[in-house]
Amino acid sequence: MARSRRGDRAAFSELVRRHQAAVYRVCYRVLGDPEDARDAAQEAFVRCFTKLGSFEGRSSFKTWMLRLAINVSLNERKSRGRPLPPELREPGEEPSGPEEDLMRKEAAERVHRALRLLQPNHRAAVVLRDLEGMSHAEVAETLGVPEATARSWAYRGRLRLKELLT
Repeated sequence: MARSRRGDRAAFSELVRRHQAAVYRVCYRVLGDPEDARDAAQEAFVRCFTKLGSFEGRSSFKTWMLRLAINVSLNERKSRGRPLPPELREPGEEPSGPEEDLMRKEAAERVHRALRLLQPNHRAAVVLRDLEGMSHAEVAETLGVPEATARSWAYRGRLRLKELLT
């Protein structure tokens, strides 16, 4: 990070390499479209590069980067007024067979439809906590809220998902 701040492009490329998969996954889960997610991930890294000087180190770089990715994705989604498409499968995931793929796709469609109905802050908390596996503290840092708020948003999001899926 320090080398990147001093203008070392190779160091910044390493940061991108280390975090690009997580950034893409977050963008994909918020936007639901692979092309839109690629565009949002690229925009998030461009913003990261231009804002390196504002990174204060109070959180981890990953947390700060994922917050940028969520902001870019939510802004993109809002500006396009597009709902999430009906897929939740990991990008690049290969099906293990036609029947398993169909069952996974149907379940993913239901979850994606339900995610689309959550409030944006609840959706972000659920995506980061339950789909990205972040701790409540990391979710709080990423979303820029107290840990209790992050816990509450994730809890409320899960409750609402449960209501919608049952």
